[in-house]
Amino acid sequence: CMSRTVNGQALFKLREMEVLRKMIHQVADFSGVEVLTYCLMNNHFHVLVRVCPEAKVSDSELMRRYRVLYAKPSLYQTASVSVMERELRDGGAEADLIRQKLLARM
Repeated sequence: CMSRTVNGQALFKLREMEVLRKMIHQVADFSGVEVLTYCLMNNHFHVLVRVCPEAKVSDSELMRRYRVLYAKPSLYQTASVSVMERELRDGGAEADLIRQKLLARM
């Protein structure tokens, strides 16, 4: 994967690169991919990942991954972990919808 800044602007300084590095690993953990290597430059970055064979993801693993990406839900991320865990435990259509949405993001 590779991404450039708009108009090739040099936006990434050391601090921004460190934030981006952490975000890359955070998103990789959430998505279930393995970061093999990466290169961060001041106007773009490269990431080489291994996509693991598709495997069934348990509800506890779904919630662990959710917490990695949304440790502190914002105003825009209103679903709380406890509500989602309860819905998954209770099962039914709502639990299936939660699983479907999270897996689609991954």
